[in-house]
Amino acid sequence: MKKFLIIVITVLAIFPFTVTTAFAAKNFHNTNPIDPEKSGISDNYGLFGENDIDTLNKLIQEKADKLDMNILVFVAGNECKNFLDSDTESFSADKYDETYGIDTDGVFYFMDLSGKQPAYDYISTSGKAVLVYQNHIQSIHRACQALLPPSSVTDYSVYKEDIAQAIETFLEQLDKFYREKQAGYYYDKYSDKYFYYKGSELVISNRPPLYMQMIPLIFALPIGIISAIIFYFVNKSKYKFKSSVNPVTYVSHDETQFIHKDDRFIRTYTTKTKIETNNSSGSSHSSGGGGNSHGGGHGGGGSHR
Repeated sequence: MKKFLIIVITVLAIFPFTVTTAFAAKNFHNTNPIDPEKSGISDNYGLFGENDIDTLNKLIQEKADKLDMNILVFVAGNECKNFLDSDTESFSADKYDETYGIDTDGVFYFMDLSGKQPAYDYISTSGKAVLVYQNHIQSIHRACQALLPPSSVTDYSVYKEDIAQAIETFLEQLDKFYREKQAGYYYDKYSDKYFYYKGSELVISNRPPLYMQMIPLIFALPIGIISAIIFYFVNKSKYKFKSSVNPVTYVSHDETQFIHKDDRFIRTYTTKTKIETNNSSGSSHSSGGGGNSHGGGHGGGGSHR
């Protein structure tokens, strides 16, 4: 029974430790105030004139101020023509992080006017925008792409007004879905970060939400206790002795007598073993893969046109 109690107590002791560890997880969310004037359009295609840029920047900055998040619309030109889809995704995440910082709140819209066929438009989200828009990315793409020309077009300047309308529609979609139901949590495999709310606080962490950590324990705890019970009773029934095992049991008191006991050590030996240590202080680091090389967590999604 003593061994059984030790097993049960050990299992129960792990439970509060796991809970404490979960609450102690670091929150990477960058809560620095948003500066709406840093939001706007980056026209690498050269589609819009100065007045058009000013008008679009004003619309984007007003929306950034209202939603309290960074918004950058990147109009991709010929320099992105050879991008694979994964290149577009990495570029979008990295460009956002370089512009606004890691794990800040915001949205990056990659509008593909590079001439690549098919074109690949992509929306990358960061911070609170991840949970706000993750369930609505494809709806936003459909609304915008209904106004965008097909990727077979050789001269996008003819469609300048339609493209400007698509950007305005993008902003309207951001406003619309900001008030919709948000995703419960999101996991970015490239940065190994989880996004979820703890009360009213957004958490960006390398650990999943507490309830996800508890699920395995909820199942493991009763299984562990049942296994301990079975193990204890099986072994108890298997090893039953009429009397306790003691060396005296095997000694014949009639024929054996100990008159004198003396411990003598003829020689003593000391063995020494050298422990090798590695004094190198170098370390290696890898960036983690296709989604983002700067460490910020991102959500989002793309659509071909």
